[in-house]
Amino acid sequence: MDTNILENLQQKAFQFFMDYTNLNEDSKGYGLTVDHSERKDLASIASTGFFLSSIVIGVKHNYISYEKGRHIVNRTLDTLLHVDHHEGFFAHFIDLNSGKRHQKSEFSTIDTALCLCGVIVVDQFFKEQDIHHKAKNILERVNWSFLFHKKDEKDMLYMAYNPDKGGDYVEGKPGFIHHWDMFAEQLMMYVMIAGSPYHEHALSLYEGFERKIGTYEGITYIYSPGNALFVYQFPLAWLNLKDYIDHQGTSWFDNAKKATLAHQKTCINHMEMYRTFKPYIFGCSASHTPKGYRVYGALPNMMGKIDTDGTIAPFSMIGSLPLLPDVILKSINEMLNIKGLEGPYGFYDAFNFEEDIPWISSRYYAINKGLELLMLNAYLHQDIYQLFHQHPIIQKGFEVLKWKKV
Repeated sequence: MDTNILENLQQKAFQFFMDYTNLNEDSKGYGLTVDHSERKDLASIASTGFFLSSIVIGVKHNYISYEKGRHIVNRTLDTLLHVDHHEGFFAHFIDLNSGKRHQKSEFSTIDTALCLCGVIVVDQFFKEQDIHHKAKNILERVNWSFLFHKKDEKDMLYMAYNPDKGGDYVEGKPGFIHHWDMFAEQLMMYVMIAGSPYHEHALSLYEGFERKIGTYEGITYIYSPGNALFVYQFPLAWLNLKDYIDHQGTSWFDNAKKATLAHQKTCINHMEMYRTFKPYIFGCSASHTPKGYRVYGALPNMMGKIDTDGTIAPFSMIGSLPLLPDVILKSINEMLNIKGLEGPYGFYDAFNFEEDIPWISSRYYAINKGLELLMLNAYLHQDIYQLFHQHPIIQKGFEVLKWKKV
């Protein structure tokens, strides 16, 4: 495939973040990015992590000037210092204009971590004292120990905290919500903890979640209970783990590669049931669907059957571009030939051809577009990979977790 096509997709994804982020100089929500393009008043804090990373890509590839990028990052970090948080953990959803927590949104570990990935990237790239000072305050403010607890005699992290009765994800009594007791998209959190003042607990926390092993069509890997494809991809948007194994011999890069192949085989084996599926059009993930936002999963999973309505999200495939380029380049080529799938910011969020009238989403979800952007960059240039790995927090994190190059 002509790399100019991929470069064009990268630039379009960058432009999405410029057009759907609050860049109003007079706003208290400066630098906050929408959750999705059809709701312009609601920001997802995770989206801002992708936005900050996009600014670096923009500067590196001359989409914007260094000075403009520096200004945007400075102002965005000002916002992150003052938006609602609890023990340094951001609310999942925030009012785009006021910077206030949206209704009774939970204070989320994973959404905070995705935001912090962007903070780490801009801190490493700009090397400016004011940016470094603000980034340091944001990163050091996070009290990871607030979430530490024991579950089944293992060290564990809570997923979220919500103090409000009837708040998001609250079941009964308000407070701590669920546990990271399984493998999912949380890998980068252990690296951050390992690089923080709470590093003494990082390895036991990392060892505390269950590694459930399953096999599909001869592909054996550590799988997430629901087996949505995004859980394998999101940590690898910043962490280049291609040549790394942990102290137990696990390669999370190879694991994500196997998960992608298992998703592809799952979809191939269900092509008679779902006509949207094709050999290179595959992946069960989290996206917009004809019935709203849904999270789907391939085999193996805890239900023992494929969980999908046939919807396919382009980011499901592009999110594995650095893992399986020969496969995914064919996927991209096929998607380019689907009429109406590409819009002003690249591919729309999802498509479903199960009914006689084809359905293509009119939305762009920021975190999905962000994953596309970073994985395109990882394949083309590795700008974000290199910067993230150079940061002292990440370098210390690798050392504490005993992740080694092979």
